[in-house]
Amino acid sequence: MSIADPAVTVGIPVYNSEKFLGDTLRSVLSQSYADIEVVISDNASGDATAQICQEFAALDRRIRYFRQPANIGVPRNYNFVLSKARGRFFKWSSSNDICQPRLLEACVQILEQRDDAVLAYPRTRLFDSQSDTCEDYDDNLDLQMEDVVERYKICSERLRLNNVMNGVIRTDRLRRTTLHWDYPSSDLEMSKELTLYGKFVEVPEALFYRRSEPAAMFGFGNKDRFGQYYPNVRFGSRSADWRRLQQRGVGMLRAPLRLLDRLRLCRLLLKQIWWSRADLIR
Repeated sequence: MSIADPAVTVGIPVYNSEKFLGDTLRSVLSQSYADIEVVISDNASGDATAQICQEFAALDRRIRYFRQPANIGVPRNYNFVLSKARGRFFKWSSSNDICQPRLLEACVQILEQRDDAVLAYPRTRLFDSQSDTCEDYDDNLDLQMEDVVERYKICSERLRLNNVMNGVIRTDRLRRTTLHWDYPSSDLEMSKELTLYGKFVEVPEALFYRRSEPAAMFGFGNKDRFGQYYPNVRFGSRSADWRRLQQRGVGMLRAPLRLLDRLRLCRLLLKQIWWSRADLIR
């Protein structure tokens, strides 16, 4: 069974996630804001992930569980859960992280009151359950300036760990972006692009707990793990440099902008191509 027309869709792409998935699902299902659906896409996991998902789905009718017949890679799996979303608002949640009970409530309240905001996100706390350490991370992406190009530039300068992507986003505007492309860190370009659709508003509470221990991190430097997360990309390929600029340009052209702002962004893109010309040539 499922809930029709929920206010929020929480999309959880999973792959061999048996170690932390139960904690993540419990944190999502225990939100004080209950008008949600949870869309899980299992990327052909080979461990107990499917069993865990099915057990939770049997207990909570808000869960919709899908299993991919083969590994489609991280970017496509993230896009898949969005494609199944029925909520006005959307939140991605990795299978490692923890949402504090008020996360959705606090973010949705802002989006319902502020039509000029495209994304609301809480402050981030990085934690390692193995070493029992915890520290606050300052995303510094409360981007409420009116100038759309200024928002884009500041986001580009400040965005490092893409925690804001785990905030709550307007579904219709998110679907108009380039989303995730088939190369590592394409999510950074997507988050920058979102600033062209509205403002980012920070909730001044640490409600997003991001797991930082090694078992929860992507294996970018390991050929085997890289192939599991990005089966459509050759390990060590430099094509990502070109793909990143291509995605950036497509996003700038697609966004609903005034001609003057579009020209300002194109000028910025040309500068970035010139500054990185040596890497692109290599």
